[in-house]
Amino acid sequence: MGSGGTSSRKGIGALPLILALVVVFVGAFLLYRNWRSGLETKKTAAGTAAGPSGLRTAPPFSLPDTNGNIYSSALLAGKPVVINFFATWCPPCKAEIPGFVEVYEKHKGAGFELIGISLDTDTRGNLPGFLMSNKIGYRILFGDLATARAYGGVSSIPTTFFVGKDGEIKNVHVGYMDRDAFDKEVMKLL
Repeated sequence: MGSGGTSSRKGIGALPLILALVVVFVGAFLLYRNWRSGLETKKTAAGTAAGPSGLRTAPPFSLPDTNGNIYSSALLAGKPVVINFFATWCPPCKAEIPGFVEVYEKHKGAGFELIGISLDTDTRGNLPGFLMSNKIGYRILFGDLATARAYGGVSSIPTTFFVGKDGEIKNVHVGYMDRDAFDKEVMKLL
């Protein structure tokens, strides 16, 4: 009877493990499927000003900042804006930040806004230290799946959206962007 009780406890402990593995595999499958559809979108949208999934107008969002305050994209109306989806654990994201900081400081006086949307989940606690160590002076918001989907299913990071004063997406860049290329795209928005 004692050994029967032990194995039933192991069975109960295995069920949450199995469920967790199923969730991980389903999540991995959905990410892979989203990534594949993102590649196909990039192939069909190459050379157009539309973003992923043919977006032309930047979707609205309301997201929390690092202090817990909700920030609405409605506050960006009429301004040239860059929206950068990133994560603290992403090497190319980290590599492009010094150039982003420099270009933001150069053009913020002209009304230019740069919004970083962090897609960190289990690493969210690292964000405040990350912002200080990288001297990030532009607004950083905590992103969510709904916002990433609204922007065409952001499937790779970094992904950067260049939005004109009219609210239309002018360009989308997937991957690392150096300071000079970033500055050139921002200049087109001003």
